[in-house]
Amino acid sequence: LVTFGAVWNIPLSDEAGHRFPGGNGNDNKFIPFAIVHNNFNIERLLATEAEDVNTREEEDTIRKDHDDERIDFGKIREYRQQFPIMIKSDMKEILHPGILYANGKETKIMVPKFWSDTVDEKGIYGSKGVREFLGHHGERLMTLEEAKSIGSYVSVQKETIYISVASYRDPECGSTIESILSRAKYPERIRVAVINQHNLKEDPDFCATTEPCEGKNMKEVSELSAFCRYREQVDIFTLDAKLSVGPVFARHLAHRMYRGEYYAMQVDSHVNFIQDWDDDLIWQWKSAKNEMAVLTTYLSDIIGSINPKTHHSQHAARPIMCVSDYEGNGKLKHLRHGQQPEGVAGIHGQPTLHPFWAAGFSFSRGHFVVQIPYDQYLPMIFQGEEISMGLRGFSYGYDYYAAERSVCFHMYAIRENKEKRQKVKLFWENQRLYRGAELQAMKRLNGIIGMATSNDTYDHTDEYKYGLGKVRTTSKFFKTFGIHTDIQTVEKHLCSFVGKPMMREFQPYLRSNTMGIDYNQIQYKFVDPSPEKKEVKEN
Repeated sequence: LVTFGAVWNIPLSDEAGHRFPGGNGNDNKFIPFAIVHNNFNIERLLATEAEDVNTREEEDTIRKDHDDERIDFGKIREYRQQFPIMIKSDMKEILHPGILYANGKETKIMVPKFWSDTVDEKGIYGSKGVREFLGHHGERLMTLEEAKSIGSYVSVQKETIYISVASYRDPECGSTIESILSRAKYPERIRVAVINQHNLKEDPDFCATTEPCEGKNMKEVSELSAFCRYREQVDIFTLDAKLSVGPVFARHLAHRMYRGEYYAMQVDSHVNFIQDWDDDLIWQWKSAKNEMAVLTTYLSDIIGSINPKTHHSQHAARPIMCVSDYEGNGKLKHLRHGQQPEGVAGIHGQPTLHPFWAAGFSFSRGHFVVQIPYDQYLPMIFQGEEISMGLRGFSYGYDYYAAERSVCFHMYAIRENKEKRQKVKLFWENQRLYRGAELQAMKRLNGIIGMATSNDTYDHTDEYKYGLGKVRTTSKFFKTFGIHTDIQTVEKHLCSFVGKPMMREFQPYLRSNTMGIDYNQIQYKFVDPSPEKKEVKEN
């Protein structure tokens, strides 16, 4: 089946401040398109199962390298067969960062423990803990054998998927959960972790099912929603909306809900998925042949993108991340990714390398969440989140890719969805409760990633946990992609390089053991090829 249409231009952001794709770039232009509805081989995933059970010899080598006889691979293998592992009472108290930065008060709230804390208490990954096991907190690149020790399975060796959804008073939350589970080829391997930021007095439970899942009013099991059928795989942590201090803290809480799944995914709470998205996405990730690959981008808009009958994609174009510039003033100035180009992928059979990480869609191996947890101490941060996470991941050795095909789409506040999305409350309604917190958080954010321009002091709490690795330096990133932190400017027209040219230049340096691109071998430095040409910015 072939459908004809055209890629339309859409605005830079919706009224809620969400960024989304559009514009021009290398191999990513606004063009007419023909959409081919691919009936790709659903069983191809089963033919490419991961071989990541360490051999006895590899286990002995790891123990020797770590000088730790307490690493128990029998327990690791046993633990990897447990799914789903739910939070339940696995909780601890932490300081609320917004209250701390705004008022200087040490107010504690009860939240889920990190998975790393839980397995460390059991000594599963040795006496020094799982973060030390995986490359000593980024002191070195973890080995493939160490990476292979992370990730659970369900049934016939299907890899599990953890999906975090941070929702702030969002009426689409329940629909997003239903879409995730109902459209999956193998919903039994999925665990959804939801941060439900909820006004307990004013809001209905937006992240609940829309029907009773049990009791006398329950439908026949075959007629129940996927949310109901798989509700034991949906973990919801509810937070009073007044304690909400932005997406970074919400996603920090979501990262605390990871429980050892093989893959880790992050999406917003107003996203719709295509049929068999899990099978397609895993195949695309594996096609990179890179253990350190992260598929990530700004999502395209939902309108007209999914066939309402088949739930297959009707949107051939996909975004790619290549636009970023400085924004803000003074100590709040930061690097922000802008409107991204979108078009039909110019490279087929594998995802395309690009330099930036996007918060609205991220899919990786589970060890990305273990090694790069969201920083607890960045309250009231909205912009700056992505360059912080992206640089931290880069410094640990992760590589970012645009998927060849989109498997989900975002509901922006535009066109027929404009009116209803404009009614959704945003965390900014709490701004007066946390005055001054954003400035302190931005100083910490820029300080940790080496983008501060002054000698301002910042909060170094737990920087070892939430800071940079030493596999790659941020200066290497800045030099490679034309970012001048000293004068806070960037080389324009980076999109002319991202796409086929970047793949030709960098792909040869993918390590033979699949452990990421070796940037020590890369001497490339991007320079604006058309400095006299003004970069077009959409309104």
